[in-house]
Amino acid sequence: MRLLYKFLILVVFTEGIVSCKKETSWDTDLAIPIATSHLNISNFFGDSIFQTDPSGLLHLAFTKDLLNYTMDSLVKLPDTTINAGYTVPFSTFLNPGVQIFSNAASTDKEITFDVSNGVELNKAIIRKGFLKIEYKNTYAQPLKFNYIVNSASLYGSQLSVTQVVPGASNLVKMYPLDGYNINLTGLSGNKINTLVQTYTISTDVSGQPDQLLAGQGLIIKLSFIDLIPEYIQGYFGQQDLTFGPDSSSLNFLQNLSTNNFLLTQSAINFKIVNEFGIEMSSSINSMRSIKTNPLNVVNLSSGNLLQSINVGRANKTNNASNPVFPWVKQININSSNSNLNSFLQNLPNYLGYSVKAKLNPLGNVSAGNDFAFYGRGLKVSADIDIPLSLSADYFTLISYSNVDLTKLKEVHDVNSCQIILNIRNNYPFNAKLQGYMIDEQNQIIDSLFIPSQNSIEAANTDINNVVLNYIDSRLESDLDKTKMEHLALCKKIKFVSKLYLSNQPTPIKITEDGYLDIKVNAFLNYKIKTK
Repeated sequence: MRLLYKFLILVVFTEGIVSCKKETSWDTDLAIPIATSHLNISNFFGDSIFQTDPSGLLHLAFTKDLLNYTMDSLVKLPDTTINAGYTVPFSTFLNPGVQIFSNAASTDKEITFDVSNGVELNKAIIRKGFLKIEYKNTYAQPLKFNYIVNSASLYGSQLSVTQVVPGASNLVKMYPLDGYNINLTGLSGNKINTLVQTYTISTDVSGQPDQLLAGQGLIIKLSFIDLIPEYIQGYFGQQDLTFGPDSSSLNFLQNLSTNNFLLTQSAINFKIVNEFGIEMSSSINSMRSIKTNPLNVVNLSSGNLLQSINVGRANKTNNASNPVFPWVKQININSSNSNLNSFLQNLPNYLGYSVKAKLNPLGNVSAGNDFAFYGRGLKVSADIDIPLSLSADYFTLISYSNVDLTKLKEVHDVNSCQIILNIRNNYPFNAKLQGYMIDEQNQIIDSLFIPSQNSIEAANTDINNVVLNYIDSRLESDLDKTKMEHLALCKKIKFVSKLYLSNQPTPIKITEDGYLDIKVNAFLNYKIKTK
């Protein structure tokens, strides 16, 4: 009995120990790196649009294409269809292999293309296109169609088609015209837009002797379709060309806003490149700086610098891989000969423009030797150069950083969370930094810092705003339960940096060695439970 009693006491004591182990818990601290960013001005716009001059000053330098008017817009070879063939006026008995018609003595040997805008072509080389022939044989026996485009040659051979059409049948065939050199001067050599073609119709040797009834024969429909020239030559007329009003986007400026923004200098080099063998006169009638939010438009005023520009013709190089030596004219618009600083200080989202041109203003001075190559044309571009020597009350930049929360445990196990930013500023301006949590739907769900506790000190500078050495700053933010839940859903952080320029109005020069280093860490206190 005493032995049983001791055993029961031992069992109760052991169960008590096990029960205590199930309820054991304690707190622990954990530091988690969330994000790091090494930011300079190029991060906000993209490295490709920045250049550095010998002094180290950054330039916002980029090219916007305003106009690219190529041969396919200037001249179009229309689809052209003619009817050919032959039907007999009275019945006749025919043996195989007998010619029943030739157009050699008729007047239908020429095909004329109805080219628009008064264009008079004497030569073309076809890049892509087809000769489509629709055959209808109403005779009981097979008929042979021999067709030659006398004006078209490829490697010295004329374009030739021989087709046997079975008796009492229809047939459609497509013949590629790629690479063919077309003479468009007609039979006499003094016409335009006109090629020469001849054909014969015969009974085929594979047939049988038979009666060809009145009204029977071979009906042909010839179509030149989908013609894309590689080269054209002739007189392109005195066409008036109008481009715009239109606009070209400047999306990289969408992450920048500012107040009282002033540039010390700027330049736009307008480049006109003529790859056509045509003389022109041209005017850039308007250039507009368009800011959409809030809407503001500044018109460029540059006197007559962009008006009545005489555009010379290009020349041939006789090099098939690079066939054109273009005519080029550059017109420099800068802060001295225009209101360009005001134009660019608007920080436009779009460049609006309107361009007019007149072909051959003096008439057919080339004697029918205007020319154009596929993919070549009239191009107008703007090379924009903005040295980053500027003044402003402030400007705002936006950047994004992905976050890594793989080490973050369940939110309900977190007692407290503190976000700490360590920032190294090597720019000559103070800053206020805000971080916005963004979820996987790319929506802002919360912010990190209290507005009055997010200031970053500027780097040390001399009286000319030249940086002497960087300054380190630290921002702290204690997250409540709601912010911790939002942090757990965060996929990236949107950093909005509002940069305040000191020592105004002395311009600040932004150099290639400026940067803003940001390291984001989360300090967590967890409740750890064991079983």
